[in-house]
Amino acid sequence: MQYKPMTTTKIENYYEVGKDIEAHPECWCFIVVGGRNTGKTYGGLSYFLDKEQKLVFVKRTNDDVDTICAGNSIGKKAPEFEVDFSPYKPINRDRGTTIKAYKIKNGLGAFYRSTDTGEAAGAPVCYLTSLYAVSKIKGFDMSDAKAIIFDEFIPQPWERVNKKEGEQLLDLYKTVDRDRVERGQEELKLICFANAVNIYNPTCEILELTDTIMDMLAKGQQERVLYERGIFIRLLTSEVRDTDKRTGVYRATEGTAWNRMAFENEFSYNDFSCVKRVSLKGMIPDCAYIYKGKKHYIYVGDNGWYVTDSAHQNANIYNLDTETGQRLFYAERVIDIVNDTIEGRGYYAEYTMYDLFMNYKKRFTV
Repeated sequence: MQYKPMTTTKIENYYEVGKDIEAHPECWCFIVVGGRNTGKTYGGLSYFLDKEQKLVFVKRTNDDVDTICAGNSIGKKAPEFEVDFSPYKPINRDRGTTIKAYKIKNGLGAFYRSTDTGEAAGAPVCYLTSLYAVSKIKGFDMSDAKAIIFDEFIPQPWERVNKKEGEQLLDLYKTVDRDRVERGQEELKLICFANAVNIYNPTCEILELTDTIMDMLAKGQQERVLYERGIFIRLLTSEVRDTDKRTGVYRATEGTAWNRMAFENEFSYNDFSCVKRVSLKGMIPDCAYIYKGKKHYIYVGDNGWYVTDSAHQNANIYNLDTETGQRLFYAERVIDIVNDTIEGRGYYAEYTMYDLFMNYKKRFTV
């Protein structure tokens, strides 16, 4: 049975990830950032509902899953006075469907069509899990799902995030995928939605997309396809509506970083002032470091330090893929370079280089 959206002005303005998926069938991963209030999640869930294809909907924590399920559990009738925090709630409103979230165990649930008495009926429309839960559960099978949607993949500044969250996500992907390409099936899609909170985050780090997104921002690009890697990136924009400008919260926060993030979808919490290409004229090679198998180079001159990918032949190389290399680099270089950067004497060719130095202790135990 096909469920078609009702025609409303607001829905017509929503972002439809399905159009990007169908335009780029060669891509397995879709990164969609920005566009607050543009219906990213609504469009993603609606697309797969129309295609009658099962999803895995992923949140960060077990508490997120509990909130979405709002007290409904398999084998129990939902109370008449239940609250509904499910992402399918607006879809139910617009389509007349009755899809609700039901908790199965901690961090694990599913979305079902519900009966008039509030009971789950039929097969799940969509699985629901947290990254935390899947790291604890072994041997589960969600291989009938056609895609994974990771909602709010960029964490808020106050959230506690596992350093290995990126690895958890890719492990989940491989678990759900279960070698479907070898079995002649279409490749599993990974779709990641988030607002523009922090350009450096675990998902972009594990996929090494941070500097690509930074380059897109600098060039004013809204989409880019990394054909050789099968990754599609969409940077959504949304105009600040006149109605928003008249609200108290907009007027009270106008000009702040939060306002630019919330209303204009800027990465306003990130400092890009030290990220730029500078001339190597007058600078001398100092050392190099290896991180994730890639070599980066450090120069020094009268105006301070410069970290770049432009090679030199200095033999002093630190290997940050080893614990001893991490500690030695911190003691001999990082402290001095960070202090000089704070004083305006440090520049970095890429944002990931800058973040490595400024958040060194968050990455390594030193």
